[in-house]
Amino acid sequence: MEPKIVRFDLGKEYIILTSALYPEGIIRVNQICSIFVDKSYCSGNPWGDVINWCPSKSAIMFMTAAKNYTFKETDWGKFFISAGIGRSGEDAGCTINIGVFVDKGLNINGLVDLIRTVTEAKAGALRDLGYKFTGTVSDAIAVGSLPGNEYFIGPGTELGKKIAYDIRNTIVELLFKGDD
Repeated sequence: MEPKIVRFDLGKEYIILTSALYPEGIIRVNQICSIFVDKSYCSGNPWGDVINWCPSKSAIMFMTAAKNYTFKETDWGKFFISAGIGRSGEDAGCTINIGVFVDKGLNINGLVDLIRTVTEAKAGALRDLGYKFTGTVSDAIAVGSLPGNEYFIGPGTELGKKIAYDIRNTIVELLFKGDD
């Protein structure tokens, strides 16, 4: 069964840090490619699969069997979330993939702080829904920013609070829809 491939243009180039399948390391991207596979998908080379399905050197690539997703533009930047958790959170096909791209200049410490902010928001959303786990076994996060020198973007900052609020509420909305 061929996967459903959805692309989103970020409108500009962001420096990213990610745990997604592709790309590796710290790199610049200008688009998101989300690959929606069937729950029966099983491959010894998912990295090769995503590159074949979405051949782009400038895209962050997520893969999931979740059905619910959104891409939003905000006053602080853009974000993408696909969300499904299955029954236990241990189903590798159902994932919570999050891409957050801020229109602010961060350094590497700032990107790491943004990962913390997004991860805490995801865990808070799961807690809000009554789950006793903080994510699924195959979750991925990508954070990106414009080049800069800002160190802090945690939930104690004005921007970090906005990001955490948007991510947390969107995950709750997507998981509340069900279907995964």
